[in-house]
Amino acid sequence: MPRLDPEQLVRDAEACVRCGLCLSVCPTYRETGLEIQSPRGRVMLYAAYAQGQVNDRAAVLEAAYDCLDCRACQSVCPMGVRPGEAALDARVTLQAGRPANPLVKWALAFFHYPWLVDLANLLLVLYQRLGLQRLVRRTRLLERLGLGKLQFAEALLPERPIHLALRLTYPRRLPAVGEERGTVAFFLGCVMNLVFSEASRATVEVVRRAGYAVEIPRETTCCGAPHIEEGDLEGFEALAKRNLEYYGRLEVDYILTDCAACGAELKKYARHFKDDPVYGPLAERVRARTVMFSEFLRRAGLPEGVRFPFATTHQQACHACHAQGVYREPRAVLAEIADYRPLVGEMDCCGSAGVYNLTHTETSMRLLEAKMQRVKESGAEVLTVENPGCLLQLDLGARRHAPGLKVRHLSEVVWAALQEQRSEK
Repeated sequence: MPRLDPEQLVRDAEACVRCGLCLSVCPTYRETGLEIQSPRGRVMLYAAYAQGQVNDRAAVLEAAYDCLDCRACQSVCPMGVRPGEAALDARVTLQAGRPANPLVKWALAFFHYPWLVDLANLLLVLYQRLGLQRLVRRTRLLERLGLGKLQFAEALLPERPIHLALRLTYPRRLPAVGEERGTVAFFLGCVMNLVFSEASRATVEVVRRAGYAVEIPRETTCCGAPHIEEGDLEGFEALAKRNLEYYGRLEVDYILTDCAACGAELKKYARHFKDDPVYGPLAERVRARTVMFSEFLRRAGLPEGVRFPFATTHQQACHACHAQGVYREPRAVLAEIADYRPLVGEMDCCGSAGVYNLTHTETSMRLLEAKMQRVKESGAEVLTVENPGCLLQLDLGARRHAPGLKVRHLSEVVWAALQEQRSEK
């Protein structure tokens, strides 16, 4: 089990040269100006706790959960200190690998069963199509019932139509369109499949037109990111091993995901299981084959003359740019097909951060408002991103702060451009 290793934490604390680079990119430090809300402050606190110099477990755990785990600090640290990953280790260690909150346990258990995700998708489709979403929002029913937090969670759902999940509507294998160049296994994300299946359909169709057959395995479970972020090590390992047993033995060219959190976690399996004689080799095979949608496109290429007719900008999902180093690829894709408008602070967290917008709502909403101001300043008509949590957050931001702005997954923009090209021929 990951733990607060006193020796490693002391080495991190000693390696930190107090240069302050992390302060300039840390969302919580910029909000509060408090050292304890900075990456270096948290590293010092974890080290002090591991050495027995601090005994307030609740305070250390609170500091770990105040971190958004955006890992911007890790991208700029010249000494290789990893405060974001230390925060997750702290959550696991201080909760003994199991969340203490029964509600959190129940919510995380939901993701162990793909059929439950599909059932929830069906209920959301009905919720919209029967007009219940409009009724709840117009009357603020949940808030009137004293369920303000649930009212906010409901507000995160998009107003655009939610469609049936891919697992319910697509066959297990789809052939390439045109000459086949290879095969891609598509990793169905939980929230992507639950709320943004139209984006995943766009992903699949773009990949097929790049000359790749697409397998959509029914064996896919959650990648485990929500579990490790809530300190649920047992749940994370159970899910990871199930995915490794399947994807680690597949003979495909790529394992593709359109969810940044899934991509980061699939690639991180190799580090988590590096000493495991069974799952270590499987994890390395998964890491070597896993690509984000934008990574795949930069390798596979796009047909010439593909154009998207709207000014577009891109928000870098933290789990893409900081956790995977994927940030040039989406910009390059948009620059090739659209009037790309650079976004100031594109690598700054939008405030979604898993369930951070539910647990730290006020901070999250301030981060979101600042983000939407930057988007408006870019002059873009469409904002893209490669992560479902960010899609939910930014769509809420557009409704509140930038009416008329469309928030879309990158794959939807590429697919729209390909369809535009076909209609012109």
